[in-house]
Amino acid sequence: MSSDGFHIDIKGFPELKRKIQELDKDPAKKTEILGILRAVAGSTVSKAKELAPVSEKDHLVSGKRTRKMIRPGNLKRSIGTITGKRGAAVENPTIYVGPRAKGNFDGWYGAMVEAGHNVYRNSKKYVVYKRKKTKRTRNSLERVRGKGVNSKVGFVPGWFYLKKAYAATNGNVTAESASKVARYIQRRIDRL
Repeated sequence: MSSDGFHIDIKGFPELKRKIQELDKDPAKKTEILGILRAVAGSTVSKAKELAPVSEKDHLVSGKRTRKMIRPGNLKRSIGTITGKRGAAVENPTIYVGPRAKGNFDGWYGAMVEAGHNVYRNSKKYVVYKRKKTKRTRNSLERVRGKGVNSKVGFVPGWFYLKKAYAATNGNVTAESASKVARYIQRRIDRL
């Protein structure tokens, strides 16, 4: 009671406060907000697919474990939404837009196309073992460290297709996601 004799008693306020606190712990909330963010990110995905470069020919990728052909348009097909699972995404629902590399997608090289990469020569190096000349291939670590002559041959510049897609859709996505999340929260409060 205040000093002027005026007193207000709100009925049901403790119950409303409890329900709002329960809303914070609701596991369905994260799933529903992820769905909203995926829908909002659709415009950025379509713009990134539009800006992604397409090769004119197949590329052979071979290593110690695999050997396969990468078809033209593979990067474009692999661009989509990725659900964040580490770092801040553990607590906050997070959706990333970029090339996917899991499942049926082979967009593992998307970062190299985005920002550019160095090109190294896979040259041979002669080594003398017990008065006998043998040829061995230098490993990738020696190439990167620059041991040997002309280890780095050139640099392939990046396309920055994701950066351009984000810049083209940034204002729309931010405003749309804010309004959709606000509507979702309002719906949840109305259900209380």
